[in-house]
Amino acid sequence: MHDQLKNSQDFSVRLLWNGHEDKPFYRAHLVSASRRERLVDKPFWGNAVISREEYKSLFDILEQRGLEIDVLSHKDKFGYSMEFRTNDRLGYCYLGLTEETLQTLNLMRDALAPENRHPLQAILDRLQGIML
Repeated sequence: MHDQLKNSQDFSVRLLWNGHEDKPFYRAHLVSASRRERLVDKPFWGNAVISREEYKSLFDILEQRGLEIDVLSHKDKFGYSMEFRTNDRLGYCYLGLTEETLQTLNLMRDALAPENRHPLQAILDRLQGIML
């Protein structure tokens, strides 16, 4: 499933927060140009249209960090998770809320083109000062 998700040209990636929110946590929605119309302006959501190369780089980072993509949602786990959606596949990757989560998000932000970094930067800004 991993390669089928990674090699798709039509994709959506959502970074989701699961847990208590005394102040809202930010979320991100990154899509291929073919899914641009699915982006919706909502409070505390950052949106960007990313290239296939940027999309594939997100998978490379997950692989390098030993993070796996599952078929089951992580709605029951505290912290951040990623949802990957293509025309015929759906996968999830649990990121949690640790120092490693911040490192992973930083790497992902840096792998995006400068004009596409704002959704992940908003998440990182919100997480500054939280004791992990």
